[in-house]
Amino acid sequence: MPSLVDPYACFFTPAHTTAEQVAAAFATRGGPRGGIRDRVRALGAAGLLDDVGRGDVRTLAVRRAQLAYVDAMDDLAFIVQELGGFPLEKSGAEPAILARARAGDSVVCFGMTEPDAGSDVAAMTTFAEPDGHQFRLTGLKHYISNAPEADHAVVFAKLDQKIAAFMVDSPVTEPQDVSGHSIGRVVLDATPARLLASRGGALALATLERCRPTVGLAAWGLARHGFDHTLDRLKSRSQFGKPLAAQPVVQSRIADMALDLEQAALTALWACWTRDVTPVDQRTGYTSAIGKLTATEACGRVLDQCVQLHGGAGVEEASLIQTLWREARPLRIYEGATDVLKTVIAERWL
Repeated sequence: MPSLVDPYACFFTPAHTTAEQVAAAFATRGGPRGGIRDRVRALGAAGLLDDVGRGDVRTLAVRRAQLAYVDAMDDLAFIVQELGGFPLEKSGAEPAILARARAGDSVVCFGMTEPDAGSDVAAMTTFAEPDGHQFRLTGLKHYISNAPEADHAVVFAKLDQKIAAFMVDSPVTEPQDVSGHSIGRVVLDATPARLLASRGGALALATLERCRPTVGLAAWGLARHGFDHTLDRLKSRSQFGKPLAAQPVVQSRIADMALDLEQAALTALWACWTRDVTPVDQRTGYTSAIGKLTATEACGRVLDQCVQLHGGAGVEEASLIQTLWREARPLRIYEGATDVLKTVIAERWL
C-alpha cells in the first residue's frame, strides 16, 4: 500500500507515521468484514476510534487514505463515528455514549440532510418541541450514512427558529440503496430527544469543517488504488505490437493522472493542516472547501481515466475499476457538493 506520510512529510510528525501504519495493518487484515456494526467493533478493538472527536485532522486523513485504498466500507464506518462523535466531544454531553462509540460498542450517526434541505441548511423543517426535561422531534432526515445500524443519532432540528443539536437513542430508520453503502432515513415522529447544544448550526459547521477536507484523502485512496491497478494493466497488456504503457497517448494520460493525484493530496493535506493549526474558535470553511473540492474532483478525473484505459473491462459491473468509480463518485456530493463549495469559495473573495 502506498504511504501518504512519506512523500508529503512536511505536513506530518512521527506520530502520523505510526497512525498510518496502524491503519494500513487494519485495512489489510484477513477474515470476513461483515456489516457496519462489525467494522465499527473491529475499528474500536484496533484503537482506531480512540481519538474520535478529539484527535487532529491529519490523523483522520492518513487513516482514511489507507482504509479507502483497500475498502470504502471500512472508511465509511470510521468517518461516520467521527461525524457523530465530534458534536458529543464539543458539547461535553453524553460522555457514556461517546465512550462506547470510541470503544466501537455503539454506532453513532450524524443527521443533518433532509429531502428539501440538503446544502440549504436554513431550509430545514425538522422541529423540536419541549416536553418536560426533554424534547420531541418531528421531521425526516435522509441520506444519513450508517443510519440503518445506528444506536444513537445526533440530529439537527429547529428550536425557536434556530438550529439546535439533539441526541436520539435507537432512532427509527429506513434503508436507502445508495452506491452499496449503509445509508438511510431517520424518521422522527414526536421522537424523544435530549438537547446537546442550542447553537447547533455552529456545531454542525465545526464538525463539517473538521471532516470535510479528509473526504479528499478518502478520494485519494480510492483513486490511487485505481491508478496502481491501471498501471499494472498498461504494463502487461500489448496492443499494436507493444505494451500499452509504451504508447505516447497512454503516457500522456498517465501524466495527467499523476498530476491530479499530486494536486489532490497536496491541496487536501494543506486544508487538513490549516484546520489543525487554526484556533478552535476560528472558522476554516474556505480552506476546507478548497481541499475537499479540489481533491474529489481531481480523483474523479483519475478514476474516469482508469475506466477509459481499461476499455470494455472498465465498465464491467464486477470490475475493480467500476467499483472504485462508483464508490468515489458520491464523495463529490457528500459533506458539501462541488457547486455549493464553489459558492463558499467565491464568497471569500466577494
